Amino acid sequence: MAAPGFLEHLHPPRLPEERVRLRHTFCLGGISFLLFLVLGASGLVLMFSYVPTAAGAAGFFAQEAGDLPFAWFLRRLHFLAGQAMVITLILHMLRVLASKAYLPPRALNWVVGLLLLALTLALDLSGYVLRWDPATQAAATVVAGVLGQAPLIGPLLQRLVLGGTELGEPSLLRFYVLHCLALPALALVAAMYHFWRIRRDGRQTSGL
Repeated sequence: MAAPGFLEHLHPPRLPEERVRLRHTFCLGGISFLLFLVLGASGLVLMFSYVPTAAGAAGFFAQEAGDLPFAWFLRRLHFLAGQAMVITLILHMLRVLASKAYLPPRALNWVVGLLLLALTLALDLSGYVLRWDPATQAAATVVAGVLGQAPLIGPLLQRLVLGGTELGEPSLLRFYVLHCLALPALALVAAMYHFWRIRRDGRQTSGL
């Protein structure tokens, strides 16, 4: 048999039949990625109205996302899709645990999945902070405090998140950049690698 070519290496063409059956996967991973795309599209539109300042955040939520067409619908869609994505990802991880699909040769992809779950929770939290009311400012303070306890790099992480030594409007800008740019980019790259590993590991001998 000829060795697989470069394109087959990038996109392996075969998966075991039982692993694509609906009752085996419940399509939870696919649903999670669809919700990620919904979040990206709705968030992109909402970015035209949200201003990462205390006054801008207050005006955005007081006016139902400003003067954008169907702004109230987009904001609710964005919120609900975010909560649904957290739920479907947790269910997806539980299914993987129940089916022992974390065993070799898919152990590395299990770690990537845990990273994706952590990024999703970070996205959910950073989006919550963008409301910039007393409750969300308290949450941001707690997050910064937890990061500050990390060995060696804790104080640096805390300053990077806060944009200084204490919570203020620079902190809101940092959370805005994290939520709209840095975290989605990392999640997209990790998701693409995750999907590639699913197809690649599907060609190897399973531990199941």
